Amino acid sequence: MSPLREVLVVYAAVAALTAGLGAMRTLPWAGDLVALGIAALFLGVAMAMARRETAGAARFGIELGGLLEPSDAADTRPAGPLGLYDLARTIRRALPSAARETGFALAVAAIVFPPFVVGFWLWHGPTHTFAWHLAPDFASFALSQIVLVGLPEEALFRGYVQTRLGDRFVHETRVLGVDLSLPALVLQALLFALVHLATEPSLEKLAVFFPGLLFGWMRARRGGIGASIVFHAASNVLAEILVTGWLG
Repeated sequence: MSPLREVLVVYAAVAALTAGLGAMRTLPWAGDLVALGIAALFLGVAMAMARRETAGAARFGIELGGLLEPSDAADTRPAGPLGLYDLARTIRRALPSAARETGFALAVAAIVFPPFVVGFWLWHGPTHTFAWHLAPDFASFALSQIVLVGLPEEALFRGYVQTRLGDRFVHETRVLGVDLSLPALVLQALLFALVHLATEPSLEKLAVFFPGLLFGWMRARRGGIGASIVFHAASNVLAEILVTGWLG
């Protein structure tokens, strides 16, 4: 199957399942289970497609310094109770990569966030001054943006989808110092925007097309999704702060 056809078939299945899960939001018992289900779907599909090819996780940029790769079979050290020793070693191995990707994400945020805040204020025209107040569960909200939003969405769209579309549209163009496939960049952002309609049919959701372009550029620049996960989550947290501070 050609890369483009594969992506469209996988995407159609994911979108249909996402719509089904999204429809469950009206059920009183569903609650956070819907978000958890969609996150598991996105990440599970990305990892399943990565396992279909040699070095898939690394080629898709979703190995995250080893966090999403299986343990080294040559490592004979004890895994520990419930694999806790293995987990600790994996996290320690991933820390240098995490620090580098976080640093890059923060550098991009320092450039992008100030004009975004100004644009938000001009677009919405708040009638009162900014009121800084965080919800009691703000810390868990911020963590969820990394684990349940940033990680699965970046793994699927910037990891799997963008990489496979790049296999189809191989001609590269230099964009802000990065060689990348423009059709792959634009198409992944478009599919990313459209899948948001599966959970909430509002045209405003299509606006995520534009940050999807930036996330895709970051994936190409860094060769993986670590920085885009951090920036994606930080963007959502910033949007929540602005909405509650000016529009709440």
